[in-house]
Amino acid sequence: RRRTPCFLCGAVVPASPRTLPRRGSLMPAREGNAAAEEPAAGDDETMMPRWKPGDRVYAVWAGNGCHYAATVAEVQFDKRMLTVTWDDNDGSHRTVSFDQVMEPSEDTKAWETARIDRRVSVRDTPEKGRCLYTNEACEPGHIVFVEKPTLVALPAAAQKLWEHLQKLHEAQPLNLGTVTFHFAALMSQLKLDPMSIEIIMDKFVPEPDEEPGEDVVRILQSLQENLPEFMNSGPPLDPRRLQRLVSAWRYNSFGHHKEDGLVLYNRISMCAHSCDPSCCWSYGDDDAFVLRARVALKAGDELTISYLQDEDLLKSTAVRQQKLQNWRFTCACQRCRLPVDVGRGFRCRRCRLGILNATVEGTLHPCGVCCASPSQEDMQMLLHLEEEYVLRVENLDKKDVEDVETVYQAAIDIFERHWILYVMDTMLWEAYREKNLPDAMEHQRRRIDFHEHYYCRPTFILAWCHEELGDCLHHLYPHRKWQFYMEFQRAYQMLAILCGTNHQYTASPYNKLWQASNPGAGNGNTAAAAQGGDRDVNTPLSLCWAVGAVASAVRACVCVRVMTTRMCLCACVLVCVHARVNGGAVAVSCRRRPRSAPPGVRRASARAARARAHVFERGALGHRGHRPRRAPPAPESAAGAAVRSAPAWSRGAR
Repeated sequence: RRRTPCFLCGAVVPASPRTLPRRGSLMPAREGNAAAEEPAAGDDETMMPRWKPGDRVYAVWAGNGCHYAATVAEVQFDKRMLTVTWDDNDGSHRTVSFDQVMEPSEDTKAWETARIDRRVSVRDTPEKGRCLYTNEACEPGHIVFVEKPTLVALPAAAQKLWEHLQKLHEAQPLNLGTVTFHFAALMSQLKLDPMSIEIIMDKFVPEPDEEPGEDVVRILQSLQENLPEFMNSGPPLDPRRLQRLVSAWRYNSFGHHKEDGLVLYNRISMCAHSCDPSCCWSYGDDDAFVLRARVALKAGDELTISYLQDEDLLKSTAVRQQKLQNWRFTCACQRCRLPVDVGRGFRCRRCRLGILNATVEGTLHPCGVCCASPSQEDMQMLLHLEEEYVLRVENLDKKDVEDVETVYQAAIDIFERHWILYVMDTMLWEAYREKNLPDAMEHQRRRIDFHEHYYCRPTFILAWCHEELGDCLHHLYPHRKWQFYMEFQRAYQMLAILCGTNHQYTASPYNKLWQASNPGAGNGNTAAAAQGGDRDVNTPLSLCWAVGAVASAVRACVCVRVMTTRMCLCACVLVCVHARVNGGAVAVSCRRRPRSAPPGVRRASARAARARAHVFERGALGHRGHRPRRAPPAPESAAGAAVRSAPAWSRGAR
């Protein structure tokens, strides 16, 4: 029989779908009281790890039993122990056994340029200029390539220069609303070799012959007067050249995921935007950019990413188009060309059962239940109400729960499957998850329903919604194993596509799957975790890591026909090999200060945008950061349109 590609990920149903990997193929770190697995006699020489001081590893921090990035400081082969230096300079639990150490994943190491060039190619297109294409087929979740940055421009690299620019900005705000672009341009001149500078100069800018702006002239004059040592440290700074560098950074750089700075890549900057992107990304070692296929790709397919946040992809076409004007182009992707915007639903005023969806022409589509078309008067009234509610929702204070509830109660009588309801469902979920789980779960289900209705691709938001809903179900209805197991499974499958099986985000739902399948396996506290200080036994957070490499991935897609609509459930099954068990019971997390998270994507901090609160089985809260972002801000002042510190490029002619 012919097998239809999955609508969710584009993969074809395999002949014999497999299930999730068994626990033996993906294990958490070895616990302090677990029996050590010794090599066979006579194998000591061949099996003994040959680490040396200075090697990069991921080692278990005994405070919570999770892996963290570290550098080997000392090796004791007789005791099979390592002394490591944690990347965040924490001084506790520095001695670990060989069984608690794993090599950095290949998924996080930057590739050589020649290898990247074999995998992808840049082509000139008449509509969008230079764009990036894959030379090989890729399955969902597979790595397309991993690229090291051309330059990472952080304030710590030139603190004196950064502070000087900040003072200039405070005295008279720059037109871009931030000093990061000018700082990065100056750092390019200061740190890079001529070839790397030419790479940046070759990036797209809307106006290649742009005259130096007043900000560039003012900065150069101030540097000449106050920091002459900087001006004289290299070749003379040409104002026109500096303006070109500023624009190149503005339209081609990413916001740094840890600090207030920018990162620029060579090949990644050729990726075009799409509101239905074919790729997703995360960060690896040393700020490497890990690009993965979000959907099944064939050789010759274009590689696209989203310049917008995940939550922006769930808003209407008009809102997305407005946000993309910061990059000075109009998106013409498949989603934006749809004649009907199914994210703008209105209740049918005749039958009160069906939905009237808005069209791009400014009209309403006939009801899907009673087939009635609204009158011109009703149509104008509904569209006018939509404008008022959009403005009202944008000005809501999510801490004022009573006000949000009032607006929500009024809106559900007018709208159905509308993105503004999703925004308010998010606010109410966040408000109720600590004090009223049943109500919070209802809003979470509504969020998931709208996400899958409007944008069915895997996103971090959707994956975490499923995982959080599973946590709530596990807490309230522990006897409904099938229900919360399904939520954890969906979260795992999506995160495996978005950031790989070795990532801490993916390990969290997988560990909960294992606990659900093996009751009592993770209830004991270990001796290692007991030494972690002021732990919170009500917060069973655990991270499991594969000891071996991931050998293959099998995708199972089950298509179910519901009336005339084909709904695809995508089950991404990842099979791990080299499963030497390093495990034991699951460790509990302890309330210590946040540590840098492996492999390269940090946990949430004070400046992480919209830090995600994670509800655990007993209601305690932890936090996890969002994916790296690439999105511009709204204009901040009359001095000029401000651009957030995570910009990208325009899609005009390159």
